[in-house]
Amino acid sequence: MVDAVLPGPAISFFKSVYPAPYLVHSGFCCTTGTCETAHTYTGRIIGGTDLLVCPVTCKRWSCPYCSRVKIRRLACLCKLAGPTRLLTLTVDPANYTSPRHAFDATAALVPELIRSLRKKFGAVEYLRVTELHKSGFPHYHMLIRSGFLPHAVVKNEWHRLTNNAIVDLRQVDGSFQSYTYLTKYLSKLHRIEWTDRHVSYSKSFFPVDAMKKPDSEGLADGKMYKSHPFVWLAEYCPGREVIQQGPMTFLVTDYVPDSIRKRQDDF
Repeated sequence: MVDAVLPGPAISFFKSVYPAPYLVHSGFCCTTGTCETAHTYTGRIIGGTDLLVCPVTCKRWSCPYCSRVKIRRLACLCKLAGPTRLLTLTVDPANYTSPRHAFDATAALVPELIRSLRKKFGAVEYLRVTELHKSGFPHYHMLIRSGFLPHAVVKNEWHRLTNNAIVDLRQVDGSFQSYTYLTKYLSKLHRIEWTDRHVSYSKSFFPVDAMKKPDSEGLADGKMYKSHPFVWLAEYCPGREVIQQGPMTFLVTDYVPDSIRKRQDDF
């Protein structure tokens, strides 16, 4: 649910200490450059009094911050997927009235192509990325993990489904840099204004363990707030120093809510 994990060696590479108001009022740490619509999730680390402040981001490709996070994550995951082939599926602009028409007519047929190939050649897993040609029309770059796939069969199936005839299929070896390949194309995605469906992949393309997302296990008293994490810190931790664990993740040591602090002061 949340976008961060508990503090520890895995994320200790990015630790800085700031007074909470600095996060909002300084140009260096203003909300610009982050997911500006992010909400805040807080939870006390079980067995202690430290509070972890995490972002809950929008995760949309149209968000510059979230798109960069998604690009890095997908590119890293592709290293583990072990693709064996690159496949490019093109569309003929003459067959469509607009780039959006071409996308709507062909994107949903990519899984249909894969199902057809599976019937003939067994397991075929894929990740599909949409890129726009200079003409504005889409074409699809795909990382494939499969056994042998005849180029002629793939071409004929794509033509049968879409009436588009040009495909490029090539094998890759262990020297293929999937991270660089994905980053090259994914970095352009937030520029496609008429769709937010830039990437799709088959259920088994990535290793199951690699797809597990961080959650709130290990935290107690979890709460969600509509405000941005930087704004939340300025409101709930004025004057406190906070330890930055990640781009929008913070640790507030020995955190005592004002309501509890006031009751304690009464004794």
